[in-house]
Amino acid sequence: SLTEGQLSAHEKSGRFSVRSAYRMLVSTRQRREAWLDGTSGSSSTHLEEGAWKTLWRTEVPAKLRMFLWRLSKHSLPSEDVCAHRHMSTSSSCGICGAPDSWRHSLLECTVSRCTRALIDVDLGSKLVLSTEPSAKNWLFSLLESLSQGQFVLTAVTLWAIWSSRRKAIHEAIFYSPHAIQSFITRF
Repeated sequence: SLTEGQLSAHEKSGRFSVRSAYRMLVSTRQRREAWLDGTSGSSSTHLEEGAWKTLWRTEVPAKLRMFLWRLSKHSLPSEDVCAHRHMSTSSSCGICGAPDSWRHSLLECTVSRCTRALIDVDLGSKLVLSTEPSAKNWLFSLLESLSQGQFVLTAVTLWAIWSSRRKAIHEAIFYSPHAIQSFITRF
């Protein structure tokens, strides 16, 4: 059992609050995960904290930051995630029939490849260059390697691709890659 003094150490004012309890729980969880991963005491947790701060400070609308957060947490409802959660009987892409994943939906599906090619060929090649299976690590590497403007363009492009996929799959509203590119340019 924790004392109020232990919890209040996580608050600048030194007084107990729900915020201090939350901070204490988060830091304890991070220490335990770092220990289990074998990275306790390393700078990787500090690097990750910096990447999260950079991600949350990206100058895009809040709904795009939330999209990036959900992508990094593997909580976008791609068909593989839905099948894993027993919300779908198939883990195939609703557009092309290939095995679905965050990577397939945003980078490898025909519509996403065509849309990326219309936006910026060089940026598109940078996005698929990494074969990182973790969306979080992939995003963090993009944050590190791309300029702020390129990352914003990437975020808007990924979000537009995801939104158009969801409309096609769930509402039978199909946008061409040119229409998606036009939206990205206007946005």
